[in-house]
Amino acid sequence: GINAEYGGSLMVSRWVGACLFEPSVVHSVTPTDCVPVHDTVRDIVRQCRALIAPSASTEEVISVINRVLYLDFGLQKNVDNYYNFENNRIDKVLYQKKGIPITIAIIYYEIGSQLGLTLHLINFPRHFLLSFLNDSGITMYIDCFNNGNLLTRSQCLQLCPMSGIADKDDYFQSTSPVQVLSRLVRNAITFGQIVPVVQDRVFFTLNLYKLMSYLAPEDYDSAVHAINLSLNSQIMCKFLRRYSCIGPIIWDKYCRRVAQAEEDARQHLKVKMSKPEHVRFSIGSVMIHKRFNYTCVLYGWDERCEMSTDWQERMGIGQLEHQANQPYYKVLADDESERYVAQENLLETTRGIFIPHRHVGKYFELFDGERFVPNAALRTVYTYLDNG
Repeated sequence: GINAEYGGSLMVSRWVGACLFEPSVVHSVTPTDCVPVHDTVRDIVRQCRALIAPSASTEEVISVINRVLYLDFGLQKNVDNYYNFENNRIDKVLYQKKGIPITIAIIYYEIGSQLGLTLHLINFPRHFLLSFLNDSGITMYIDCFNNGNLLTRSQCLQLCPMSGIADKDDYFQSTSPVQVLSRLVRNAITFGQIVPVVQDRVFFTLNLYKLMSYLAPEDYDSAVHAINLSLNSQIMCKFLRRYSCIGPIIWDKYCRRVAQAEEDARQHLKVKMSKPEHVRFSIGSVMIHKRFNYTCVLYGWDERCEMSTDWQERMGIGQLEHQANQPYYKVLADDESERYVAQENLLETTRGIFIPHRHVGKYFELFDGERFVPNAALRTVYTYLDNG
């Protein structure tokens, strides 16, 4: 069998793949470029066994693992692209042969376990280590991120970026499989915000919080962040009830706020059952403003300008060729603004530009690489979208 940490990390990677709508996950198709992770680990273990003498000490076994894993296989620390969320996916790390402390440590832990070593995963501050008892009964630590260097406890403290850190036992406690997987998911959430994913970040992040509700239902911070993101995006998330800190009173208040937000959205957008031919552009299309050159995505339209006369005068609508008598579009712009734009001022682009607007998840369920796909709430307003 395999360790829970290793098997669970593959499950986390598959969940992330589903959030990203990877074809191999969504349609259960084995991609031709997918590394056979179990075969890869077994091959590394086989190579190690061939080099380990029957009477080898624990440290000699570790020396062999270091040679095979880092020199022969070529696993490296990904310092050039550390905050890529793919570094939290075991299969991607084995395929790219680059990773971060936690994923390299999980791989090392699995290899060592298959070779008969008793290792422990250590959730060290801003790092990840393995510990073991050497043949003299002394606890030593493996820095898997730095080619398997062996460290003493005092040397481990030098790894922490905070200088003068106190020597605390908590830093050296063995961590549980759930704690390991929870850290992987938290990393993916954080890294996904630092380096934007191709798909809608709201959808991506909420689905990772959903996984956290299974792994760590007592995690108060995750629950609060998920609630705020859900409310800001006006998306109802039933999985929030799994968090233990969300009791009946909080849940009822949350449901009322989401319902009110949905009603406000329906009031803001008039139901449209068909799209006239003179409305040239489609919901979800990515556009460029001809005059101001910002990029935006369309989430609504009117056959003519529906704003007040005062607004039209302030915005200079009378100076346009077709003035108010042309379609106007509701858009989310790449500068985080929401705008109401005349058709003659827009130019469609197919360059596959993602719009990192905070309300993208309010209207769309994913970005397919070229355009945004309307979510169920938006389709209830523009009902013709359900007809293909």
